[in-house]
Amino acid sequence: MLRSTSSILALLAAMTVPAVAADYNDWGDDEDAPEFRSSYTVEPSQWTELGDETDPIYIETGVRYWYARGAQSFTSSGGTVSSTDTAHIGELHLRIEDRVTDTFATAIGGYSMAVSGDVTTPSGVNPIVDGRVAYVGGDLGWNAWGDGNGSGIGPMVGYLYWKDEPDTGRFNYTTAESAADITYDPTTGQTFLPGASAANSIDAHVLRLGISGKAKLGDIFDVTATIAGVPYAKVSGTAGVDDPAFSVAEYGGPAQAPYSFTNGNISSMRSSPTSIDGWGYGAMAEAFVGIKPVENLTVRLGGRAWYLQGTADATYDRATIGNPGDADADGTYDTDPSFVEGSFISTNNPFRMLRFGLLAEATYAF
Repeated sequence: MLRSTSSILALLAAMTVPAVAADYNDWGDDEDAPEFRSSYTVEPSQWTELGDETDPIYIETGVRYWYARGAQSFTSSGGTVSSTDTAHIGELHLRIEDRVTDTFATAIGGYSMAVSGDVTTPSGVNPIVDGRVAYVGGDLGWNAWGDGNGSGIGPMVGYLYWKDEPDTGRFNYTTAESAADITYDPTTGQTFLPGASAANSIDAHVLRLGISGKAKLGDIFDVTATIAGVPYAKVSGTAGVDDPAFSVAEYGGPAQAPYSFTNGNISSMRSSPTSIDGWGYGAMAEAFVGIKPVENLTVRLGGRAWYLQGTADATYDRATIGNPGDADADGTYDTDPSFVEGSFISTNNPFRMLRFGLLAEATYAF
C-alpha cells in the first residue's frame, strides 16, 4: 500500500538516525560538561499520519449477499432453450481510494450457495435443482469531479469474468470413436454404446466502460452508483440441454425384446458435447445507500443488474452407427456395426443472459 511521500521520508529518516534516546555522561559537577541530548517526543505513527484524516489512502473491505434472479436463452435451428432461476450468492469486495489524485480501484469475487428454477425446451419444462454462479472482476476509476475527500463522479473501466451455470440438464453423447468401441449381443443384435454427459456451463469475459460516483451525505450516510456499458463480451462454454435442437439419438434396426428401446438400436447420436462460442454486448449497473452506525463500519443496501445479448456458434460431432450383421445367415449376429463420424456447426444463434437482484453489504473502513 502506498503512503504519502512525506510519510515515507519520515520513516526513512527515523531508520538512519544513529540514536533516538538521551546520551548518558559521567562528568559530575563540571560546569563545562555537555548537556543531555533530548530524546524524540513524536511517535512514528504521527510522522507517517497512519489513521489520520489527512492520510490520502482510504480502504473499504467487507462482505455482501446478493439475492439474484437469473435468465438464459439460447436459440438454434431446432428451437429455443430458456431458463429462469434464483441464486443466493456470497461476495467479497474491496475499494481503495487515493484522495490526492481522486482515483480508486475496486475488486469483487462471488460464488453461489444455492441455485433453483426451471428450464423450458421445445420438448417440455424441467426443474433446476442445482448449478453454480461465480464471478471475479475489478474496476479502475477517476473522480474527475471530486472533492478530495471521497465524494465525486467520473469515468471507470473494468473487467468481469462471469460463469453462469444453472443445471438445465446434462447433455448425453457417445464416447465411441470407432466400431471397435461398440459391443453387441450376438443373439438379439442389441448394440451397447459407451457414453458420457456434459453439464450446462457458460463463461463470459466482459469489458466494462462507464461512470461511477460516490456522495457522502454528512458523517453518517453515503450513496454510491456505477453505470457501465459492455461494448464487448466473449461468451463460450457447453450447452447442457437435451431437446430437438440438440437431439441425442435416432433408432432403428434388429434389436429384439427384452431390449428396452422397442424401436431398435441407436442409429445416430451426438458424439461430443455441444460447444458454444460467440460474442455479445450489454449493460451493467449497481447502486447502494449506506449508513454508518459506528465509526469505521458501514451497512449498505442496494441492487445490481447484468445483461448480455449476442450471437454464438454451436459446434458438435455426430456419429452414424449401423447394425451388426449376420454374415453366414445362421441367425447369429457376428459382424461389427459400421461407424461414421462427422462434425457440424450451427452459426449465428442468438442468446441472452440476465442476472439482477438485491444486494446487502457490511463494510469496514480504515
